Amino acid sequence: MKKKHLAGILTAGFIFAVIMGAGPGVFLVNPDPDDPDARRFLFGVPIVYLWAVGWFFVQASCVVIAYRVLWRAEEDSEREGEEGTS
Repeated sequence: MKKKHLAGILTAGFIFAVIMGAGPGVFLVNPDPDDPDARRFLFGVPIVYLWAVGWFFVQASCVVIAYRVLWRAEEDSEREGEEGTS
């Protein structure tokens, strides 16, 4: 996979996670306050909190993959260029 293509996928994934995590995506899991039968907890933790934490891990994964694959390769190529000129 080309690095430019991977960079686009990671950027789109990160932006999507930002929108879904704290933006309008919260309305998908936030229960209606007037509904007494609405499920508000999963394993004793509020569902909205789990939703935000899950999307945070998507964001963190995008950053870690970008660092390990994209940004580190750029640093290595810059270092090789500097070593060759000395």
